[in-house]
Amino acid sequence: MYSYQSKVRLGAVTLNVSNLELEIQYYQKVLGLDIISQTSTDAILGVVSTQTELVRLKQVPANLSKTFGLYHIAILVPKRSDLGDFLNHLIQNKVPIIGGADHGYSEAIYLEDPEGNGIEVYHDNHETVWDKQGDQIIAITEELDVAGILADATGQSSDFHIPAQTKMGHIHLSVKSVAETSHFYQVLFGMTEKFAVPSGSWIASGDYHHHFAFNSWEGTNLANHLDDTPGLFGFTVYVVTSDDLARIKVKADELGRLQSYTDHSLVIEDHSNNQILVELEA
Repeated sequence: MYSYQSKVRLGAVTLNVSNLELEIQYYQKVLGLDIISQTSTDAILGVVSTQTELVRLKQVPANLSKTFGLYHIAILVPKRSDLGDFLNHLIQNKVPIIGGADHGYSEAIYLEDPEGNGIEVYHDNHETVWDKQGDQIIAITEELDVAGILADATGQSSDFHIPAQTKMGHIHLSVKSVAETSHFYQVLFGMTEKFAVPSGSWIASGDYHHHFAFNSWEGTNLANHLDDTPGLFGFTVYVVTSDDLARIKVKADELGRLQSYTDHSLVIEDHSNNQILVELEA
């Protein structure tokens, strides 16, 4: 069992990219990630001290195009002071941001990488201040307390390095059908819906506010991406027990989405052709 009584842990997100070197520079210099490994066609970035993989980049030949897939990845830093250090780094280096928000359960900063992949960097507020109504965890979108966050920064230099305990917090997808996709992920992973609006759904395992979110805000007439399309290729989800892996395998097979499997992993494809790699925790 993971934190918040969750049965899953999110691992690295794999992005197809047109310009590998430019993307590596962005994730290393702007987000402060370490290069864990690199070849001429791909790279893995994250926290080298803990060997935590956060982003995998794969060079593809195709041109950029708008498809269903990623809305944003969401990188969770341990403390508010870490978010303050990150924000200070962005300001000092004049890095463009998309925005920021206080969501009640979290405070977040939003960016885009050079190829338009959405990125959220956030910290979680203490669970005692989350707006819980039964099984629901209500999200808000209010102005970010920039002054307060900067006041909590440690005052480190403009060179930012991602904290050791950073992890992938959640993944937000752009989809054709919110209802269909949310139902699929809930059934597949045994998750519950924590918050919803007509065009969006936020779901989680256990008591977390959300591990996945889905929206149709970019329209419903986009194409599904192909394996060599720039943008989201897939992501990894970890489970603790072989029983959990077996249950997900059965559900994926029943849903007609199981692509392949071993004793320790599953490859599943969702309705937007995103590859879900489910692995047994080592």
